[in-house]
Amino acid sequence: MLIEKLTINNFRAKEHLQMEFGSRLTLLVGENGSGKTTILDALAIGLGALLTHLPKVSGISFKSSDIKQHKNNKAPYTRVGLKSINGIEWDRTLRRDQSKKTVSQIPAAKGLSVLKKYIDEQVINPFNEASDFTLPVFSYYGVSRALLDVPLRRRGFPKTHQRFEALENALNSASRFKSAFVWFYNKENEEQRKQKELRSFDYKLPELEAVRHAIETVFPDISEPHIMLNPLRFAVKMNGEILDIMQLSDGYKTLLSLLIDLASRMALANPHLENPLEAPAIVLIDEIDLHLHPEWQRRVIGDILSAFPNSQFILTTHSPYVVASINNHLMRHHINEYTFDNEDLKKILPLSHTQVAAYYLNGEDEINLMDKDIKLLDNRLIHPFNALSETYERMRDIQWENRADD
Repeated sequence: MLIEKLTINNFRAKEHLQMEFGSRLTLLVGENGSGKTTILDALAIGLGALLTHLPKVSGISFKSSDIKQHKNNKAPYTRVGLKSINGIEWDRTLRRDQSKKTVSQIPAAKGLSVLKKYIDEQVINPFNEASDFTLPVFSYYGVSRALLDVPLRRRGFPKTHQRFEALENALNSASRFKSAFVWFYNKENEEQRKQKELRSFDYKLPELEAVRHAIETVFPDISEPHIMLNPLRFAVKMNGEILDIMQLSDGYKTLLSLLIDLASRMALANPHLENPLEAPAIVLIDEIDLHLHPEWQRRVIGDILSAFPNSQFILTTHSPYVVASINNHLMRHHINEYTFDNEDLKKILPLSHTQVAAYYLNGEDEINLMDKDIKLLDNRLIHPFNALSETYERMRDIQWENRADD
């Protein structure tokens, strides 16, 4: 299940919003306070209904403060509606109160019946019947993901894991690295037991190998991710040296922890698949460029899309490098039919314009950045990013004019 459209009514500062998403990537650009995180939070609330219907899983829901206020008066309701690419539609509504007058001011809702029927048929019934099914993963990473909650001791670690655990706290935007750490620790122990049983160190646990592959795809200079004891820590090999993840730079640490959490959730959700990273997922990331060097910002989109080939990413950014990199992927699709020898260009992931959406948010409107004619992003609409170059050009014109007068 991937999301095609979001509708918001009276949610926080947004009176009404309707936005369509790319099947692989949607980029939200704008200044602080323009509403980027509001859109991610609304998506998390909409998807929270799906999680709550699953066994032993709780999704997030509205807070009373989510209802839009104007001149200290709350709107009668707030509503978030979602439509999936396969045509499933549902919405969630929070009323201001239960009075008849308030109820009479609220438009009819679609509700959750269609969604619940779909989840029953696709997930819960097959689970109860011990049949094969694919469990989609939904995960939200806010800016607090930079603060890692690494466990200090093994006491209290669960010994086993169930598939639906992959969705526990998945839509809580705060750091959730601890659960990924515990899963990795247990899977390493499981792999070691199997190696002893088979008397072969060549055996690799498929779920663990999927996570390792994701790490190596995004971090070609990192290898051998593993848990070390005394003290308990998550370690990797980098430049020939074994390092605690907490010793890495903020950019490495922030993106690596996100990657480990997402990959471990996907492996836990669908351990029966040959490659669990190929399962469907919806991933929300606030400020994808957080702590990343500009050179890394240019390639982060392609890296994560390559690591998770059937996932839908909805991201926010302040980075002109991230925005500009999207056109590289779109242009790579345009030249896909041509023959060329440049190996660097061949490594760029092709993305069709049908797979990508991008919006510039200014606090009031959501401006579509996709140029329908050339099938690329129209960078001229990204005003803050062009302000620096425009200022420079004005000063350069002054310089040239005065030189001409000399």
